[in-house]
Amino acid sequence: MVLSLLLLSGAVAPGVLARKQLVIKEVEVEEAPESGEVATSAATLEIEAAAKEDITERESPVAGKLEGYLVEAEPGALSWSNFLQHAIRGAVAQGVSPNTIVLVLLFPLVAAMIAGGRHLLGLTGFGIFVPAILAVAFLATGIRVGLILFVIIWFLASLSRSITQGLKLQYLPRMALLMWLISVGVLSVLLGAVNINLGELSAVSIFPILILMLLAENFIEVQVGKSKREAFRVTIQTLVMAVAAALVMGLDGVQKWVLLNPELFLVIVAGFNIYIGRYVGLRALEYVKFKDLTRKK
Repeated sequence: MVLSLLLLSGAVAPGVLARKQLVIKEVEVEEAPESGEVATSAATLEIEAAAKEDITERESPVAGKLEGYLVEAEPGALSWSNFLQHAIRGAVAQGVSPNTIVLVLLFPLVAAMIAGGRHLLGLTGFGIFVPAILAVAFLATGIRVGLILFVIIWFLASLSRSITQGLKLQYLPRMALLMWLISVGVLSVLLGAVNINLGELSAVSIFPILILMLLAENFIEVQVGKSKREAFRVTIQTLVMAVAAALVMGLDGVQKWVLLNPELFLVIVAGFNIYIGRYVGLRALEYVKFKDLTRKK
């Protein structure tokens, strides 16, 4: 009897073992992700990570960090020197995003930096509005992605101008057609960004994209009114000022100090603007340009 049971178990066990191995293989096949799914998951994670870094988004993790700064530092009793600090904390408690407050506070600093670059350093650019708006767009997208978008839109604007130039259209319809061409080009870039390992482009919100697209008109005006060399120089100097301002705005220490000391910060920026407004000396680039004339004999 025992011998028959052993023989029976020996006959059954291999079949059971074979079925178990088959089941394991099926599970492994079902759980093994395809290469396309892996690539898609990686691109999705890249897009989500890039989106979280956008300080202009209301729900960005940066908002929680800024709220933490406000909680850590108590302003003390209300007085003339900390009334803005109390107002900011009250607004945040009522649901206002600290990101918005920091960006509004930092915008005068951006304008002051651009004015300083013009009057103290001698940099030229698209006035004060375009570099300031570009700085905010670069802050939202990141410097690398922002520069890529800028170059793409600059190229599309130049190409669209060449296409529409021979149609002899009036100004507004021509600009509308130019925007149509730029929109199609940007859409193509966004749709194909994931496939060329630039998932950050797909994570960019509509806000900076619209800014760059609307500034295409300024790019065209510079190309029409100036030589190619001059237009290129003005564009590069505009980018330098915008990138510098975006880097300063993105510094965690600057954001924290501005948020915790808004009164002093605004006074300093106003004083700096008054100083450069009354400055009548040579600019830094002019010292280089006229060094032979200014050199002491």
